[in-house]
Amino acid sequence: MTENTQTANTESMTIDISEMYAYKKEDLMTDISSSAYSNLAYVQVTHRDLYIDFLEMPGIKKDDGKMHIKGTRIYMSHSAAQKLSKALSGILKTVHSDGGMECYNPEDEQETTLSTKAEQISARNQI
Repeated sequence: MTENTQTANTESMTIDISEMYAYKKEDLMTDISSSAYSNLAYVQVTHRDLYIDFLEMPGIKKDDGKMHIKGTRIYMSHSAAQKLSKALSGILKTVHSDGGMECYNPEDEQETTLSTKAEQISARNQI
């Protein structure tokens, strides 16, 4: 609802923003405008929200001699992150139990340690 009021030399307007964002469920369409690949994610949490840097490793060494890593940063609220965590956990467990995942060992009761270190296994150790 829009409401106009006028006083001596001024005019003011009140706008109901909910009208601008009202929609029917059937009118909602997803428009994915970009996509990216990520094989590493770096998560930071603040008191108000968190962000995840989805990185594409190992990166490319540029003329300046530095390694440039492509990435996409996503900001979200704590509650949205909790919902994402729950959804990912459920999806991964389902895919694993259906045999659709290369290697994944769900650890239901164990606490996992997060690390940015990658472990390389040599071919000699695999024989």
